[in-house]
Amino acid sequence: MFKGGREPTAEETARQIGVNLMDLAVVLAPFFDVADGIKREMLGRGWSSAAAEAAALEWLLGMLRRMTAEAGRQ
Repeated sequence: MFKGGREPTAEETARQIGVNLMDLAVVLAPFFDVADGIKREMLGRGWSSAAAEAAALEWLLGMLRRMTAEAGRQ
């Protein structure tokens, strides 16, 4: 239910989804920054682009899994 006991309009719902997505982007930005740093570091050490991307992606996915698992326990 929406404030006041009524259902939100489509416009109110869309606005709230937009706000929630912006909040999520702020929370996730540091994780993406670290993943980019992992990839950059590996490339600098001579790893292939594919290997660096795979390692950074695996780290990022692991952190997102951990974050969502911990959120589910609250």
